[in-house]
Amino acid sequence: MNVADKSDKLREAFLICEVHWKRISFARTKVLNFFPLTENNYKSLAPEDLSYFDQLIFRFSKFQDNMGNRLFPALLENLGEDTTGIPFIDLLNKMEQLKLLEDHNEWLELRETRNIVTHEYPFFTPEIIEGLNLLIEQLEVLQKIWKRIETFIRSRFDLAI
Repeated sequence: MNVADKSDKLREAFLICEVHWKRISFARTKVLNFFPLTENNYKSLAPEDLSYFDQLIFRFSKFQDNMGNRLFPALLENLGEDTTGIPFIDLLNKMEQLKLLEDHNEWLELRETRNIVTHEYPFFTPEIIEGLNLLIEQLEVLQKIWKRIETFIRSRFDLAI
């Protein structure tokens, strides 16, 4: 893959992440006043409010998937790293070595939260509530990671973003 193709992959992954983050931020403002979420206030949410929770969950999941599956590899490739066939944990370790992740375990915890909140089982309301409360807390961690990577990319690469 040539330099221009690598640069295009990074730019595209970055822009997709940027859209997801903006929509996460919007949805978060719409639901923040419901936290900490309890079974009573969860069950009494209006359909419109539930749609913001759905948006938050969907964008959280898509954002994290795009970062891990597209942005991280594209970033490392643009730094001259060969990411072909390396296990995901090794990719996270490289991101940690670059100080783009404080601790690769943070990312693994974010993935676990994503797995909890993306499974909708209406009869497991306590698990859904626990997952949403965890998600809202972990948005701060995700935001720090995003801002660190966003700053690095903007300062290191000329992507015309």
